[in-house]
Amino acid sequence: MIGSSRGPSPAPQRRGGAVAAAFGLAALALVAGAPAARATGTLDCSIEDAAVSFTAQTAFSHGMGGSFNNFRAELEVKPTGKGASPFGKLELDGDALVHHWFKDNEVRLHLYRDLPDPKAGSAELVIETKGRGKEAESFAGRYVLTLATVDADGKEKTRTLKGRATCSAG
Repeated sequence: MIGSSRGPSPAPQRRGGAVAAAFGLAALALVAGAPAARATGTLDCSIEDAAVSFTAQTAFSHGMGGSFNNFRAELEVKPTGKGASPFGKLELDGDALVHHWFKDNEVRLHLYRDLPDPKAGSAELVIETKGRGKEAESFAGRYVLTLATVDADGKEKTRTLKGRATCSAG
């Protein structure tokens, strides 16, 4: 048969079809990529007691796994009266932050740092705080700081310090 076709005829071309499709995709991308009302913020945590002084600051993202950006902290173990602390002030960055958790009403930080001289020891700090309510901005809880030092005989000694910690998000 001449002049007949098998199957459906091709769809007629619409004017502006490509432009409409582009606008539709752009609108979809805007909606899908729109950040939540509180997508990013800052987090500050601190400890201040007779044994430990600690401050930390970071920017964070609620989405994409709750990432921390530009994490900076300073940890000072105060002398116990037997001379200077072998730890002094330790500057910490994101490399020392081995684990973090910031979800709903909980903030948890886990930091670890070897002293500059590996034979001298290490410091491990775990902070666990909770806020009141799902949208909490102030968090209070506890810390556990484990200090490991190596004495002149090469034996490792461990000292554990515990106390209160606070964090605030904004």
